[in-house]
Parts: sequence; structure tokens; C-alpha cells
Amino acid sequence: MTKKPTFEKFRRYKVTEGDTPIVSLHLRGIFALNKNAFDVLGQPEAIEMLYAPEEQVIGFKASSRGSPDSYAVRNNTKTAFQVEGRSFLKYYEIPEEARGRRYRAELIDDGLLTVDLNQDTEDA
Repeated sequence: MTKKPTFEKFRRYKVTEGDTPIVSLHLRGIFALNKNAFDVLGQPEAIEMLYAPEEQVIGFKASSRGSPDSYAVRNNTKTAFQVEGRSFLKYYEIPEEARGRRYRAELIDDGLLTVDLNQDTEDA
């Protein structure tokens, strides 16, 4: 008699879980932070975005919604936090090839979460 396999349902959110902060750049220009990335920023209500053009590194810094340069963080699901990024991407002429990918993020000085667009990535 063959033993019946025990199946486990794959949950999409498990792809971005874990100890590593991950920032996904969706095709339509939305940044999605996994829970770890959101937590290392201090679970902010808004963020400010920075860019180092020569190095092609994006920075995210916690902010208040009252800041004129901040973008609200929307809690899309219990494990995904989204930020509108279309105007940022357009202004800095970040290529379309950077979209639809997941990037490992790193927290550096002054609470700045950075994403190096030159790293090897996964398709989102």
C-alpha cells in the first residue's frame, strides 16, 4: 500500500519572509517592503526616498507623514508594506529593467535602508 502524500499549501507571502530585509520593485512602480525591511526602519507611517545616481543605490528613511518629501506607507497585507514610487523612478530615470525584481536591502548609518540596483536579483 502506497502512503498518501501530505501536502502543504504554499503561501505566497512566505517568499519574502525571513531575516533578510527585502524590497521589491513592482512593474507598475510600487516599492514593496517585506515585514523585516519595514521593522528595521522602525515601522514608519511614511518614508523619504533618496538616490545615489553614480552607485545606483536607493535609500529609504523613516519619516512622518507631515514631511513634504515623504510618501505614505500602505499596509497592503500583514507581511507587505507598499510605497508609491513612480515619480521617483521617472525623475531619476531608473531603467525599466530594474522593475519586477526583488532586492536584498541593507540598513546602514542613520537608519537608512539601502537597495543596490546592481546586485543579482530574483524576478518578483
